[in-house]
Amino acid sequence: MEKRLEKRLLHSLELMYGGNDTYSPGSTRNISRHGMLIQAENQIFPIHHEVKVLLTLGGEIVSLRGIVCWNSEFFGLEPLTEKQLGIFIPNPLPEYVDYIERMN
Repeated sequence: MEKRLEKRLLHSLELMYGGNDTYSPGSTRNISRHGMLIQAENQIFPIHHEVKVLLTLGGEIVSLRGIVCWNSEFFGLEPLTEKQLGIFIPNPLPEYVDYIERMN
């Protein structure tokens, strides 16, 4: 996966992430049209793993398909360091793109 070239917006959104009907809470640290950094509360997924991200935007739940492009374990961060996931969003939904564009 290529490094994200889009402008990142420092923005926090509460979310749920996971798959196979098992989700964990988290929040964004920054977002862009095709990616986000998730502050994970407990569950880390391996690189290249597909995840579903559930966000509430404008009162509506939006489900995004994402791919883990990095995680804090990959970088060998200390076990007590915050758990983080870098998520690539290959096909962002129009609702998500509109939300990003309104923030710019």
